[in-house]
Amino acid sequence: MMQSIKPMRHILCATDLNSRSKMALDRAASLAQQSGATLIVLHVVRAWRSMQVARMQANRAYARLLSETERAVGPANSFKVLVRVGDVREVIATTAAEFDVDVVVVAAPKSRRLESVVGTTAERLVRGTKRPVIIARHPVGEGYGDVAVAADLSDSTVSLIRKAIQIGGLERAWMTVVHAVHPAHDNILRSAGLDDSSIHEFQRGVGEEARERLISAVSEAGRSLAATRITIRNEPAAAAIRNALEYGRPELLVIGASRWFLMKRLLIGSVADGVLRSAACDVLVIPTREAVLNVEASDVLATDRRPGVLVASPRSVSVERGLHQQDRSDRRARAHE
Repeated sequence: MMQSIKPMRHILCATDLNSRSKMALDRAASLAQQSGATLIVLHVVRAWRSMQVARMQANRAYARLLSETERAVGPANSFKVLVRVGDVREVIATTAAEFDVDVVVVAAPKSRRLESVVGTTAERLVRGTKRPVIIARHPVGEGYGDVAVAADLSDSTVSLIRKAIQIGGLERAWMTVVHAVHPAHDNILRSAGLDDSSIHEFQRGVGEEARERLISAVSEAGRSLAATRITIRNEPAAAAIRNALEYGRPELLVIGASRWFLMKRLLIGSVADGVLRSAACDVLVIPTREAVLNVEASDVLATDRRPGVLVASPRSVSVERGLHQQDRSDRRARAHE
């Protein structure tokens, strides 16, 4: 039986007051107006500053945020402005839990030297808050009218689509569901002695089965099939998503954060790495299961006593060995893209 989609109650926008954050605030305000949720706007003053300096910065930030939020939300909508002192990621995670927010909205991240090792701020927020995160890049219009969903065939696909509809207000949006059937299987089939005709027939059967399962998931999630396109591509996931973004020009990309997503990102890279950095549209990252988000950077990386040196811990070595076989073909595919 199809469950009704609950409206959002609280939206958290984390801002560092730079020009990129204005787009995040505008997006969060738009979602709050659309859903009737309370908007919570948060700025974090770093704890390493002296208390006097931190207090002065907090006072200036509060006055500025209050003015900018009133402009973005309007007087008729409910909002709260918070300025807190501490570690940025920890304060955002604590505030998200305090208000039990439905989604965290942040600006698109800048590239920094160590992000290839420990992940972007947005990715760390997904792990730290265990809540959906929107990375805002696209100018705000009247809401998301066109959205792409990167879907696998797991049981979490229904909840992924339903959660995306709830957060993005996608009841009337045009949705493209993209699924990639990895072509690396072709070489395995050829090594087993199958000819091109048999391989093509196998691919067609896999594609048809995937389409049927995704049609069922879309229907169960409450989406109209008349307003949904299902695209099955015989190529690596990164290429399938990139093509969907290039040719479809959606305003929002939805991608699930699974255990493999997080572990691969920390150890050897993942599809979402490139997506979060290069997508021109907004990106909504949704945790697919609570348990998968218990993976922290400290579980995978150990810090050498010398400043700035990161070394692999024994746990990371054993995890990487376990993932190596599964990801070998993915790494080769990314190298050729």
